[in-house]
Amino acid sequence: MKPLTKLGEKALENGSVWELWERDGVLTLQLDGMPCANSFTYGSEEAMAELATSPITRAGQPCVMIAGLGLGYGLAKAMECLNKEKARFIVAEPIPDIVKWNREFGEHKALWEDKRVSTEPASAAELCRKRTGSLHAILLRHAHARCEMTLGDAQAYFNALKGGSLLAINLSKADKRLEATLRRAGFEVSTTVVPASSKGKQMRMHTLVLARRGRFVPFAERS
Repeated sequence: MKPLTKLGEKALENGSVWELWERDGVLTLQLDGMPCANSFTYGSEEAMAELATSPITRAGQPCVMIAGLGLGYGLAKAMECLNKEKARFIVAEPIPDIVKWNREFGEHKALWEDKRVSTEPASAAELCRKRTGSLHAILLRHAHARCEMTLGDAQAYFNALKGGSLLAINLSKADKRLEATLRRAGFEVSTTVVPASSKGKQMRMHTLVLARRGRFVPFAERS
């Protein structure tokens, strides 16, 4: 068996520990020993980015927030889908070490030289409370079954989005309580199931929650 190598560790004030591990070229990001992102299993992150950006491919200056960087696959796919000179991609990552590890060890090192990408050392909810109707999409990756989103956070996401835009959330399985919270905040909510990865022999599935702020008006119909 190939050796397991720790590439980075960051202890938080609350006692939790983030770690980045590598084995045989595969990176795994862990929180308190639980895998949160993996460079072998990222198909659902790419699917999330494609679905969240599909309504806005004709936007001249799309602004997308990546809520939680992980290993950068959602960011990379969103940039591929919105290959526009004036697009903006805001990475909300409260753990600066995760950004550092992506720059040093991640698959998408070239993205960090792109001036359209900016990083903020804060949570997405915190940043969204300072914005009103300025985002075309929000991509929120969540590694575990339950996403502990408060109604206040959901309302912050709702208010930060432009009309018809999507908050897309990647979950390991369906979370009805989260869906109810999003609806209470004003979102129209739907879900879809996608493969967690296009690699490997076992087909594991993830749930994507798609929360839309109101009706989407095609760009061709806008005045």
